[in-house]
Amino acid sequence: SLGGSKPGVVIPVVLPQPGPLGVRVEKKSNNSASAIVNQVVEGTQAHQAGMQRGDVLCFAGSQGQEEIPYDMFLQLAQSNQRPIHLEVRRMTVEQKKQEAASAGTNAASGFKSADAEARRQAVIAAAEAREKAHKQKTKPTKYVTKSTLAKQQEQQKRSSEAVSSSTTEPMSEASRMAALQAKQGEAALAAQLGYNPYETAKSSAGQARNATTTVQHGQINSGNDDGTLPVVVEPSNPTTAVGEVDDPSIEVPSTFEEALATLVSSSSSENNNSLSILSKLIINATTKGQQQDNDDAAKFRKVRLANPKIKAAVVDVEGALDVMMMVGFELVEDDNGESCLVFPPQYHGPEWLAMALKRMETVLQQSQK
Repeated sequence: SLGGSKPGVVIPVVLPQPGPLGVRVEKKSNNSASAIVNQVVEGTQAHQAGMQRGDVLCFAGSQGQEEIPYDMFLQLAQSNQRPIHLEVRRMTVEQKKQEAASAGTNAASGFKSADAEARRQAVIAAAEAREKAHKQKTKPTKYVTKSTLAKQQEQQKRSSEAVSSSTTEPMSEASRMAALQAKQGEAALAAQLGYNPYETAKSSAGQARNATTTVQHGQINSGNDDGTLPVVVEPSNPTTAVGEVDDPSIEVPSTFEEALATLVSSSSSENNNSLSILSKLIINATTKGQQQDNDDAAKFRKVRLANPKIKAAVVDVEGALDVMMMVGFELVEDDNGESCLVFPPQYHGPEWLAMALKRMETVLQQSQK
């Protein structure tokens, strides 16, 4: 290919036969009005010589730099001079792209000239090249939307349930009665508490994030500035404050027993400290925390989970948080963004609370032996 102002691939052409050449030319849009091929008739000597639409006709031996004027080529074609030796300069695809980028495009209407068509093809080639490069750089990334993920999880859940139901043996009559009694007990507990403790607690994204961060990584600020636990003031008769203990009709829910068993089996030496602290916090919340509706009473109903001692006794001990929430504590986020357990005012706990405290005391005494 040539450099300079006239790039292209130079191809020598010989038209040896007399008569029509089989090529139609037009004036190129330049100052010299040189000839450019507009049409090549199939089967003619121009077609056999390899001439194509868009070829620029040049003098032989000029290396494609000296273009034949339009009028001169017409006279040469109409004469009897044969063979005709000439050269054609043909633009490559890459050169058409470069020319289109520098020269731009002109809108054509009606009959399109070969020169305009060459420019149009160059623009199309340049656009296709840019589109191809863009697609390679920006390959589509496959992602799963939240709705699609939820559907997939639901399908997996249904599949698991189907497999489980197909492989599980039918329940015996005793098992069915036990399950029915458990459901009735859960319903009775929900009626006593005024809410269903078995439902998933709903919280905002910020509350969930702060609660998780505080429980796992956060440092705790206790109610007192020195970082110590709140002083537990024992009531004159704590069992009376939280209900009758010896009522045989009152039973501790099995869910509480399970949480207590988890707490006891989760560690060894920490259990004694955790049980003791849990009992004191529950007694404080249901007695001193209920006497007056002021700041002094409120501090007995609030437990900051970031306190190091609370964290070690409640957060880090498996089952301890469950015990606290089953007796009435609620996991909330205060004005400072800290996660806390808060016991509601004007509430002395569920009717089985005294039995639960006695059960905790019994377990603590047994563990100390």
